[in-house]
Amino acid sequence: MGCDWRTAKKRYELQQKVENGLPLPLKQHSSKLDPYIKIINAKLEIAGITASAIYHFLLDNTDYNGKYGLVKDYVKKHKSSIQKKATIRVPKIPGKLGQVDWKEDLTLISNTGEPITFNIFLYTLPFSAKKYCRLTLDKKQDTVITSLIYAFQNMEGIPNEIWFDNMLTIVDAAKMGKHNRINDKIKQFAKDMAFIPITCRPRRPQTKGSVEALAKLCDRLLAYNHEFETIEDLEEIVNTFNTNINNEISQSHNRVINEVFTYEKEYLLPLPNNKILSSYLSNRQTRKVAKDSMISYQGNKYSVPVKYINLDLNVIKKDNSLYIYDNTNLVRCHQILNNPINYNREDLRDILASDLLKNAKEEKIETFIDDNLSQYENLL
Repeated sequence: MGCDWRTAKKRYELQQKVENGLPLPLKQHSSKLDPYIKIINAKLEIAGITASAIYHFLLDNTDYNGKYGLVKDYVKKHKSSIQKKATIRVPKIPGKLGQVDWKEDLTLISNTGEPITFNIFLYTLPFSAKKYCRLTLDKKQDTVITSLIYAFQNMEGIPNEIWFDNMLTIVDAAKMGKHNRINDKIKQFAKDMAFIPITCRPRRPQTKGSVEALAKLCDRLLAYNHEFETIEDLEEIVNTFNTNINNEISQSHNRVINEVFTYEKEYLLPLPNNKILSSYLSNRQTRKVAKDSMISYQGNKYSVPVKYINLDLNVIKKDNSLYIYDNTNLVRCHQILNNPINYNREDLRDILASDLLKNAKEEKIETFIDDNLSQYENLL
């Protein structure tokens, strides 16, 4: 017959099943889904993801041309077969742990109609549920360090460990997935402050449950839309919010947070000396340049060149002067006055030439400034 003995054996056993009335093995067919199983399984690791979301992801990002029903049936079968993951509760030990995260890209509208987008740095101690929130306009590494120091000073102590999300200001992207991935500056900062930095597993929000709950609490701030005028007003609102939530009863221990913190405070590590703290701190703040080419500081406005509109600049107060920087480049220096609006003449000429007197000659702009600026100063 010219066939292999194993072929004869297979046919013989099949014939035996037919004669004995036994069920025949089903022929295995390949599925259009087979090349995408690894992708689907990876997406199923995301909590709450639906079959529809996975199906549309495949359509948009792969050459999958099968029907939705295939994906739906596989997801349903997969979800019913896997064992539900349980979250191990970490014992809450006083002074042991702090958690850090961000409430990102909140936008509120001032009572003058100006949208302000900001972030809130979040820090909490899970044992007492003591919280610290700070408004920031960026999420840079220096901002994280400064915010942590303010949190330590606010609570007059430091926990033994601080858990971070895998933010790029903490983790070196080049070392992602390796054991030693905390970047060098954060390592040194942690060493100086005497705490151990720990990065959490990605896509596991329950690992940092305490600080995730604080992020949800920040949605209360949305009620202040149109209820403030300047960024300083908004900072004061966040500070008041921070005070209020620490005087509330926490669901984790059913007691007032500040009362429990009084006990936990005794277990925190002491702050390092002022020399170490001051080496990390500066009086530098960040301000966003508004559409009128002004930045706000302590309720008053100060001008900068038009090219900086919508950009973030650093401001430093020194003596009675306000220094405005673009990174390390000095943009403008203003004397700090009680005037609500403070123009540098060069900036004013720049602003007028860009809009109101766009096609006017330089002499006309100078005359306009002399006439109107003198009237404005007399009014003040």
